[in-house]
Parts: sequence; C-alpha cells; structure tokens
Amino acid sequence: MDLSETRTASGAAGGATTLLEPVTAGTATLEHTGEARLTTATTTTSQELDRSETFSGEASDMTSEPQRSNLAIWLVLLGVALSVLLGMTAGARAGAIGIGVVLVVCAIFRAVLDSPVGLVIRTRTVDIVLYGATAVLIGVLAVATPSI
Repeated sequence: MDLSETRTASGAAGGATTLLEPVTAGTATLEHTGEARLTTATTTTSQELDRSETFSGEASDMTSEPQRSNLAIWLVLLGVALSVLLGMTAGARAGAIGIGVVLVVCAIFRAVLDSPVGLVIRTRTVDIVLYGATAVLIGVLAVATPSI
C-alpha cells in the first residue's frame, strides 16, 4: 500500500524543498509543502551515572542483583530518634551534638560501605564531604550557641 512518494528538490536559498505527491490510499494527503528550511542546533546533554546501578546499561532485575542491606539506614534512623529523645530529656545542646555524631556515622558508612541504602546521594566524595561538613557545623553551633 503506497501512501505517497517523496521527492526532494534543491531550493533557491540553499534549503531543500520537499514535495509530496498525492495518492489515493489515504484520507488526507499533502499535495505540496513549502520550502523547508532546516536549522541545526547543537545541544549538549550530560547525565551523571547513578553510582548504585550497574554499568552494563541493561535494566537491572531485582532477582539477579543481590539485595542490598538496609542496616545502615536503620542504624542512622535509630541514631536520629535517640538524638531527638536526648534533646527532649537532656537539652537541645545534647540533642544537636547527637545529630552531629549521627552525621559523622553517616560519613563513615558512606566511606566504608559500597552503596548503603538511603545514604547515597551523589558521588562518594561529595557525600562524605557534605555529611562531614554538616556534622562539624552542627557540632560547632551546638557548643558555641549560648542558652540552647
């Protein structure tokens, strides 16, 4: 079933003119299209690889990939809960120092473990620096801020 025949002819301004000749096989056909001016634009896209996925490019199947341990995220959540309880009972300074310690533990987990569930955000180096810097800032603020 031949729908149309496409011809390309050289346009006057250096563009290409595409002509479609009508046939009887369709409900609507284009008899003539005007001069087609094609403009090419270069686009650049960059995509950072997810460090937790495989590099094979295939869709990972949960049955073939070994199940990653959730132990790290549960320990971190337990530490945050204990820090909040410590803050409520012993004072905000103790709770803030507890959160700082939890962030140091997050940095250690990210440095030592391959890809701990819930702690992978960016690259390993960026994650460690962010967790460590936040821990230091919270610790300094907890100690230096009066009357908390």
